[in-house]
Amino acid sequence: MMLVPTPSPDGSDSNADVIDDQWLAQHSIQVSRMMLGGMKVIGVFVICTTSELLKNIQPKLRQAVFAIHKHMKRKQIIELEDRVTDRILLQVSSVGQTKSITCRSIDVADPNSTLKPADWKYQSSISCNIATTQLQVDLTIPLTVQTGKSALRRDLNNGLVPFLNSVKQAMATIDQQIKSGEELFESRSSKPKSGKKAAVTIPAVHTHTLELFAKKVCDNYEVTKSNCVASLRLSGCIECCAYLNSKATVDDAIQALKEDAIRSMQARCDLLVDELAQDQDDAEGFNRITILPTRVFSSMSEVSINVCDYMFPDESATDCIERFSEILGVAVTEDMLDMESEPLPDTDSLKQEADPSAKEVPTEMSDSTPEASPSKRGQYIAAAVSMSGALIAALMSYLTLSND
Repeated sequence: MMLVPTPSPDGSDSNADVIDDQWLAQHSIQVSRMMLGGMKVIGVFVICTTSELLKNIQPKLRQAVFAIHKHMKRKQIIELEDRVTDRILLQVSSVGQTKSITCRSIDVADPNSTLKPADWKYQSSISCNIATTQLQVDLTIPLTVQTGKSALRRDLNNGLVPFLNSVKQAMATIDQQIKSGEELFESRSSKPKSGKKAAVTIPAVHTHTLELFAKKVCDNYEVTKSNCVASLRLSGCIECCAYLNSKATVDDAIQALKEDAIRSMQARCDLLVDELAQDQDDAEGFNRITILPTRVFSSMSEVSINVCDYMFPDESATDCIERFSEILGVAVTEDMLDMESEPLPDTDSLKQEADPSAKEVPTEMSDSTPEASPSKRGQYIAAAVSMSGALIAALMSYLTLSND
């Protein structure tokens, strides 16, 4: 468990007596975006310095927990299964010379749920395993005639729904093998024989490669007709990663990795909306190269897990370091960043593909893109979801906007 302090809205020292539910909820969204699969916001904590505050703070914490849960559910493009709906309320009391920790849990799925005592235990090391995969992305999203950031976000989210549902329903193999969902994700080592004590060792971290086999989900979607001004195409490959504890099953691992893929796609597209919304007032409009933010992984000195951030091409490692400090409250140095997992594409090649006058439109784009003419000129924008450096030609990513 990692305690992440929520910064004060005005930059001053936080006051436990004043709890802003909406500010906490916004911070929880940002923290969740930086987490990998298998990690999530599971509650709130507060440090009290007076006994009176300790007595009055619980109702506010309960309200804050429900507000965070509601806000995060509302931000989801598709509903994700939450097998554990208990959330933690942690109170750290430092009244006088004594210090104590009170831990309680509450079921956020039940609005009438009451606080229940929960155990707070320490352990010397974290035993976890890692699941990784590369997810192929190839979809075209129509954009309606309505303008504005909210309309653009709605169109993009609606276009992502079928793809994200296909990821949610995908089959998976682990290290090229099909395993039962009830099996342990990592088989446990043999126990020492009776009468012999096992040596105290740091648990090894094992990494397993999963492959998700998703099919297009279109049976439950009706074809609708609407006025569109552009079509946006996303194609490429994204890196996904999830952490699992020693008791996790195969089903747990697959679900955690799927959630990471879905959460990562939504985070990138949310940032893309902010970028494109600014371009609507630009003289060039959308007629330029737009590269989706790449995922930057980072280790942390205090815990043996990684976190992530998303970086646009015009940003630097310093920007990521500042966000890690501001949102997570952790000190990260540049040598702790992994900026090679998702390298940037070759923009010169992308410009050639993006300019219809420079070369013929690729066949893979011609089905959804009308032929350019003097009176109706298509606008082509190259972008990258992300790609493997060894497969630039095969995994080159395009973001295409064309006039209707």
